Amino acid sequence: MTRKLYLPLFFSLLIMVCPLRAADEVSLSVRPDRPEQLYSLGESCVFSVAVDNPALLKGPLSASYRLSEDGERTISEGALELSGGRAEVAGTLGRPGFLRMDVSLPAGEDTLKAACACGFQVEAIRPTGVMPEDFHRFWREAAAQLLRIRIDPRVEPVQAADKPGAAHYRVSLANVEGTRVYGWLSVPEGDGPFPTALYLPGAGVGEILPPDEYIRAGMLVLGIDVHGIPQDRPEEWYRSLRRREGNDGILTDYPHFGKENPYTFYYRRVIQGAMRALDYLCTRQDVDTTRLAVVGSSQGGALSLLLAGLDKRIKALTANVPAMCDHTGSLYGRPSGWPRLLRDGDRRRVLRTCGYYDAALNAGLIEVPARIGVGFVDRTCAPTTVYAAYNNLKGPKRIDHFPLMGHSYGEGWLEETVSWLLDELNEQAPASGK
Repeated sequence: MTRKLYLPLFFSLLIMVCPLRAADEVSLSVRPDRPEQLYSLGESCVFSVAVDNPALLKGPLSASYRLSEDGERTISEGALELSGGRAEVAGTLGRPGFLRMDVSLPAGEDTLKAACACGFQVEAIRPTGVMPEDFHRFWREAAAQLLRIRIDPRVEPVQAADKPGAAHYRVSLANVEGTRVYGWLSVPEGDGPFPTALYLPGAGVGEILPPDEYIRAGMLVLGIDVHGIPQDRPEEWYRSLRRREGNDGILTDYPHFGKENPYTFYYRRVIQGAMRALDYLCTRQDVDTTRLAVVGSSQGGALSLLLAGLDKRIKALTANVPAMCDHTGSLYGRPSGWPRLLRDGDRRRVLRTCGYYDAALNAGLIEVPARIGVGFVDRTCAPTTVYAAYNNLKGPKRIDHFPLMGHSYGEGWLEETVSWLLDELNEQAPASGK
């Protein structure tokens, strides 16, 4: 990845004579010696570090570097002299994973940073955790709780002039412990029944609006909030749950709430809410239950993997940079996926909970088609953790590499995966339809 530094303000006077061009910028970059950035164990990867226009930075160019196992275990680190603005660092891994190179270069009052990561025998990465013996009983109990609660759907039409081609609704459904699931439902024009996507959101607190790509492809889509909060409030109201007068709000750090016990962990109710959303979708005549998918990114990618492993109504899934993968990786010198449940000081109390909510472990229960997106320089959901989930999938699968991407979407990935999802759902659906 490359970060650019623009010249200090006093150089702006030159704009009157000669506007700044790309040649008047200083940039730091790290590149591997293979464009695909994939290696076998024992092979050496050579990282090339480059500073463009180094003459614009006065004094010797001395950077600091760190080679690590995907941002976790340090392999080597130190100073890096950039003679002529160039340097090379070689490294390797002795076990499957990702070798990451981070470089920092002081540049006046700023610091340039760049990173690159390469995979080593990535097809052999496996989860480090163990599924609890009572895993299936634990989740059967969670599903049984819902059976005793009426769905109680409350559906309110909403005008959305900026989203043509579909009817839109606010939806509210009864969940466990007196809570409710809130979300947005979009139904395409036409007769149906439609292929359907349950959209599970990334982390945060706010209004949940599913991407328009699903509706444009002729899919019915329901996006749900994970916190059990209404979807008809102003942004200031959601912001107050994150921050109150500069202090932490009541939902700050929510991914760690109740994690000392798998029955009280925040995500138990969240996953039950996703099951309840499926219950509701399966009651609708315009939903083709033979073409039902779950989709999401980051937190939503994790929930997609967890739900698809637990609920066989799901026929296909997509998960971009999925979180909550390989919670125990940090115990073995590997990264753990967001939200890094095993923080210092609470590991022993939380370790039992990890096994019930590890998307990489749960992937081993998934036999339907799955498509995964991974960024090689993702610090939030490190590629090692994503591969631990991908390699554990038991059904047809595909992973899309984005070597220069951090925690984001690859260009065109959403549009391409919607098309892929439709093809997979149509191929599996009985010829008679619903």
